[in-house]
This record gives sequence, C-alpha cells and structure tokens, in this order.
Amino acid sequence: MARLLVGVSLVVVFAFAILQPAFTIGEWEQGIILQFGQWQRTLQEPGLHFKIPFMQNLIRFDKRVLTTDARTAEYITLDKKRVLIDHVSRWQIEQPLEFYRSVRNPTQARTRLDAIISARLRQEVAKHNFQDLIRDKREDIMEVVTKDTIETSKSFGIEVLDVRIKRLDLPGEVQASVF
Repeated sequence: MARLLVGVSLVVVFAFAILQPAFTIGEWEQGIILQFGQWQRTLQEPGLHFKIPFMQNLIRFDKRVLTTDARTAEYITLDKKRVLIDHVSRWQIEQPLEFYRSVRNPTQARTRLDAIISARLRQEVAKHNFQDLIRDKREDIMEVVTKDTIETSKSFGIEVLDVRIKRLDLPGEVQASVF
C-alpha cells in the first residue's frame, strides 16, 4: 500500500512538472511573462506557449473591448446651471506591458479612466451653455473629450475607442422646482 501511495505521488508530481510550463492563450486574451518580477516577453498571439515552472509567471489580460460605466456626477455649465451627467467609455488593452506597469489591472484602469474623463468633461461642460449641452453641441463636446482621453490613456497602454454621455439630467431639487 505504501509503495502504491509513493508511486501515485511521484506520478502526480511528474505530471505537474510536465504540465506546469505549458499553457494556452485564447483569441480573447493576451499576456506577459515575468521572471522574478522582470518582463521576459509579451504574448498577443493565441495558441500553446511555454514558460519555465516556478521561475516565470504568466499574467493574463483581456483583449476584448471593455467598458467603464461611471457614476453620475454633477457639473456646472457656462450659464451656471447644474446638470447630472452619467458617461460611459469603451476601451481595450493595447500594450499589455505598459498596462501592467501603470495600472496593473482593469479595476485600476477603470478608476483612472473615470477620473480622466470626468475632469475633461467638467472642463468642456463649463465652456457651454445648458441649451447647447442638451441640443446643439453635445456631439462636439464628446468628440473633444474622446480625443483628449485617447491621448492621455496611451501612457497606460490603453486605447480608448469611444466616450459617450449616457444620461444627462437635472438635479432632483431643480426638477421639483420646475414641475
């Protein structure tokens, strides 16, 4: 019985040692290989890949388009009207190594993107009247915000595809006074 247990243990350890270095990268993902915390290579092509067990780590990232749905925030227009704006952005990881070095994970990236977009949106909303924001200049404002966000996010290894205002509303007390 003891020999059988030792034999099974050896087979399991041997199988683990053989299978540990082999891994696959799917079409929807990409990754980087780190050896003792230092970058070795970037994997952006799907397929079977190998690494040195116990020395190299694989960090996977999504290659698909990701979204950031921000919380509603209050902004002030040029004519001093308060508005509530909820924005959404679409982005993807373009440079996995830069992404890992700057923001580490998608949650941190969403937080950084939300801060960048909110700040830029605040600047643009402050340049326009309420009526322009509602009707005439909304697309122009979103183009400017998107363009600036694309430039800023390149340093994070992120490609921003689009930024849109999902919802624009008046604060509750203003709505109550109107109705």
